[in-house]
Amino acid sequence: MNTFEEQRAEERVAIENQRRAFERRQAAFLAITKQFYPQGSGQPAASDLDNLAAADAEWKTANAEVERIADEIRTGKRR
Repeated sequence: MNTFEEQRAEERVAIENQRRAFERRQAAFLAITKQFYPQGSGQPAASDLDNLAAADAEWKTANAEVERIADEIRTGKRR
């Protein structure tokens, strides 16, 4: 078991990673929505769709880590 300080550091890193991944996903989503009428042609670029898919996968991974930590806290495995 990690020390209290190590656990808090792990929690901070996980939350920060989740926040960054969310912001990346949000930016990718907004980039796609700007390509629809009336601002754009209505056809999102394939690279933007790929970027959204990658950002979404990154967010899901980061969110799963935060959920794992939260479950450990709920079940008493963490102090």
